Parts: sequence; C-alpha cells; structure tokens
Amino acid sequence: MCETLRVLNAVRFYSVGLPLSFEQFLRLTPEKLIERLINRKEHLLALRISSYLRLPTDRIYVHWASQKVRVSSEDEATICRLIVEKLANKRGISFEEIARAAYDEGRGHLATELLNYEPRAGKQVPLLLSMEEDEIALDKAIESGDSDLIFFVLFQLKKKLPLASFFRVISSRPTATALTESSAQEDDTELLKDLYYQDDRRSDGAHVFVRDALSQRDARGASDKLALAAKLLSDSKDTAFELKALQEAQTLLKMQEAFDRDLEETYTGLSVNKTLFRLLRAGYAGRAKKVQSEFKVSEKTFWWIRLRAHIASRAWSEIETLSSSRRSPIGWTPFFNALLSAGNPKLAAVFIPKCTGVSSAERVEMWTKCGMIKQAAEEAAKARDLKALEELRGKASRPGDATEVERLISQLKR
Repeated sequence: MCETLRVLNAVRFYSVGLPLSFEQFLRLTPEKLIERLINRKEHLLALRISSYLRLPTDRIYVHWASQKVRVSSEDEATICRLIVEKLANKRGISFEEIARAAYDEGRGHLATELLNYEPRAGKQVPLLLSMEEDEIALDKAIESGDSDLIFFVLFQLKKKLPLASFFRVISSRPTATALTESSAQEDDTELLKDLYYQDDRRSDGAHVFVRDALSQRDARGASDKLALAAKLLSDSKDTAFELKALQEAQTLLKMQEAFDRDLEETYTGLSVNKTLFRLLRAGYAGRAKKVQSEFKVSEKTFWWIRLRAHIASRAWSEIETLSSSRRSPIGWTPFFNALLSAGNPKLAAVFIPKCTGVSSAERVEMWTKCGMIKQAAEEAAKARDLKALEELRGKASRPGDATEVERLISQLKR
C-alpha cells in the first residue's frame, strides 16, 4: 500500500497532473499508467516508477530515443552518440524501432547508423531494404549466417533490381552467389544460365544445357540444346574432350531420330551400347555395323553386345553362324555360359571344343552341365582321371552312357 501511495502522490503532483484515485489506479494497472506517462513525455518519472515497482524499462528508453531523433535540432552524429551512450548496456532495447523513427523523419543516415547497434539481423534487414540500402541489408544478412534471411534479401533484390544490377551486387559476395546458384539449380535454370554467362563460367553453363537436353522428349530438341552447349565450349582449349563428347551425342541423336522414323522401336535417349543392343536384337545388323563404325566401338565390346542381343531374341541360328568364326575377341567360354543360362545346352555344347585355355576337369564339368555324360567320360579318360570317371558313374542315367563309363573305367584300371 505504501508503494501504491507513493506512486499516486508522484503522479498527482501539479507538474504531472494525473489525479488518480486508488480504485482508478487498480483498474488502470501500473503498466497502463507507465504508458500514459510515456505519451505525456514524462520519461524520467516513468523510469523512476518502473524501477520502484520493478517493471521493464526498455519501452521507456525506446520511446525517449524515438522522440529525441524526431525533435532534436543537433547534428546526426551527436544524436547517435547521445542515444548510444544513454542506452548502452540496457537490456531489450530495439534500435530498429528507433532507426525506423529516424527514417520516418527523413534522417536516413542516422537510421543507418543506429541500425548498426541492433543485435538482431532479422530486425535490421527489413528496415534496410525499405530504406533502399540493399547492399548493406545483404551484408547484414550474410553476417548473421541465417540462410533463410539471406534468401529473403536475395528474393527482394531480384524482384526489384534489373538482372545485371542483381548480378553486380552478388558477384563480390561468394555466399550470396553460392546460395543464388543452389536455389536456381532447383527451379530457375534460366537464371542459372544468366549467372554462368555473367561470370564467364562456360563449362557450368554447358552442363545446364546438357541437363536440359536430357529432359527433352524429342531428338530434335535435345540436339538443339547440345548444340548450344557445344557453342559455349568451342572457344576453350581445356574442354576438347567435352566438346568431342557433345558432338558425338549430337551425331547419335541424329541417327536415333532416323531409326525412330524408319523402324518400329524408339531409340532416342539410349546410349551407344544400348542402341547397338536394340538394333541387333531386332535383326538390323547392317545399321548396327554403321553405329559401331561411327563411334569406333571396339570389336570386343561389339561381340559382347551381339551375343547378349542374340540370346535375348533367341536367334540361335545367328549364334551358330558365329561359331563358324575362326576366333572370337571375347573367347568362346562366354558363349557357352550364356547359352547354358538361356536353356539351350545342345547349342552350348557346340562351343565346348572351341573353349581353349580351360583344364580337362573344367571341360568334363562343361560336358556334364550339358547332360552329355558320354562326352564327359571320354574327356576324363583322355586325361586319365579315374576319380572323375567314378563320379560320372552315378550321373549316368541312360544305359548307353552307363555302359560307356564302365568300359572307360575298366580300361583305365588295366
């Protein structure tokens, strides 16, 4: 009660002129009383009452400083120094609110100086943007380390600045450039192309066009994008390999466009190896040879693709024709394994005699896998492998095979 009476006496004093009764004070509350004193510019009394009643004082200081920048006739440097000295070490002070009051009074430089003392970047940046202090706002956002705040500033700058000016602002700020690039990677490839062009990053710009080419549905559109990528790289000596790869990709797309038009299947978008595989599987060996010649596909790779394509299309006659060749760049064992896996042991057996470099035990196993026990037994007998013959005895299901195995075992035991 004594505290309340002291407060009431203070505000009833003739120089203040607030004759509150005790009931009115209770209904008004101390906080609202402080607010009325602030509005009357009784800052000192408001501070003393707040300290006496243990109430926050930050709003009083901010209001006092805001009034100071509005009505003071002193120069801006003096006002800034006076406010900073008075509010130093005071908790909860919003310099942003004071700076906004200064800006509203047309004191832009003072507002900028006061904002330097605002510890919260989220409060500084929006006001700096509204004051047209774009570069300072971006620097403050970068200093804060808050990526969301930096993105917000970049979005605002991109929206209101010409593209050339926007790139000029971010070019000297690696963090802003990196965030702009990462954002554009997702949803704005045109901005990304302009950014790379502005920075003369030809290789990165070419990558964007290549990515666009991969997303095209038709060969013509993809080829046009690749041509733009190649044009970017054409002046650089360090990108000879990439340039050649792009030119080969264009050539492949033109060939695939012709295949799409003339043949029944779709070839656009396939790699060279897959194009060869699809052509050979469909029986277009001549076109496949042309692709092989154009892209210098090695004989070894071509034979692997040809084998897999013929297996996929069950072109047994084509594989039999290959067996008449004197040599195979990939050897003959892959033919045996592929045919056995494809369920054609009879044709697989044709390649067993041609498989050089395998041991007699392996050859016995190959004949056995094809179900040809008699031939396996002959191979084992030729190697004088009695143990292998005895193992074949249990596998011989046909009478003729069993008789032959027994005969060879007896012959070896003599």
